[in-house]
Amino acid sequence: MRFLLLYKGDYGAALRGPEMRYAALARELVKLNHDVSLCGRSGDSLGVPENVGFVPVANLWLLIKSLLKADVIVLHGGGPIVLLLAMLSGLLGKRVVLDGYVPHWIELDEVIRNTGGPLSLKLLIKAYFNVARSLLGASVFNLVIVANKRQLDLFRGIAAPFFLTHEFSRIKVIPFGCSEHLGWSKESGRKRLAELGGTLITDDDFLIGWLGGTYGWFDLGAVLAEVSKAIGRNKRLKIVFFGVDEKRRQELLAFVDPEYRENILFLPWVDFSQRFEFWSGFDISLVWGGEGYENDYASRTRNFDCLTLGLPIVQNRDDEWGRRLDQSKAGVVALQSELSATLLRLSQSPEQVANMRRCMSELAPDFYWARFASKLIGYVDESPMSFARRLFGILGFCLVLPSILVFFVFGFFTTLFKRKID
Repeated sequence: MRFLLLYKGDYGAALRGPEMRYAALARELVKLNHDVSLCGRSGDSLGVPENVGFVPVANLWLLIKSLLKADVIVLHGGGPIVLLLAMLSGLLGKRVVLDGYVPHWIELDEVIRNTGGPLSLKLLIKAYFNVARSLLGASVFNLVIVANKRQLDLFRGIAAPFFLTHEFSRIKVIPFGCSEHLGWSKESGRKRLAELGGTLITDDDFLIGWLGGTYGWFDLGAVLAEVSKAIGRNKRLKIVFFGVDEKRRQELLAFVDPEYRENILFLPWVDFSQRFEFWSGFDISLVWGGEGYENDYASRTRNFDCLTLGLPIVQNRDDEWGRRLDQSKAGVVALQSELSATLLRLSQSPEQVANMRRCMSELAPDFYWARFASKLIGYVDESPMSFARRLFGILGFCLVLPSILVFFVFGFFTTLFKRKID
């Protein structure tokens, strides 16, 4: 089959979650002898796998040609033009899949409720558009794929008022994937981290990796304050952040005791293709989400990189990975108030950390990208949609749009005046 994987991102050295997923998925689909193209803003040999085509989304003519050529179109997001072209492609018999991983509008709404001004209004527009796109996917596309059971229930709730349970079978869980371990060593990883940061990292250091960004939409400062307490009781404990600008560094260091700030290491982003060579040097990975709705539905991308490395995870409670870590013993789920004690205990318990590594490595094969690709192909084959069914879906969606607009106007004015109207 011919696949077009579309996300309006940049397929280069520094890939984010969606690009990482599509690059890895494309590689596996090619191994299964499928013809695959990625579509995004930009792409080069560092981010686009070998034997995978690339289509710039800004080139409308090439995009249309690629959509017409494809048998299966997988969308993560997409603006009005892309969605219109996807609907038309569906009417022409193409199988269209909406990638509903980590519903972005939930995260946007968290930011809206905690900020104000023009940014909130802009994010509100984006959030409502994301919701409308989710309804469109449930109404018109062959398949919606999600990351976990919580996201499955969310999309079922979106579809149920219009289809009852009849379309539930079109919404499928395919967990994020991971790669196989290729023999990266802890010693080599530490050496590369030390060279990257121009700093000293010894074998005795207990090295914590923060593998994601340091975005300001949740209270990372409180997490760092807990890390600071742990450092105060074990000076060998260090935490590493990547890609943090100077302003954000100073904001974060304000939560750390001045005496311990040299244990907070800020390193440049590493090339996506080389990340495991660096991250293999960590003892554990620290993953933390905000205490809000986003944390209920999220699927933490970097946790799957930890599967590849066999790297234990310490994180706060969520509905997907929290349960998985509890059951597998591959990590620790902690309250924020327990974080400093947890980090201190692990830094002094090499046997427990080694056992967590073993459990994480045993968990990994269930999430290899090859399994992801096989599941996607199987679900696509099981989800045909007739021309008439798709046409009625488009008509129904168009009739619902005015209602969404009414609630958007309500949300616009309540956000504008920062006043809740019950």
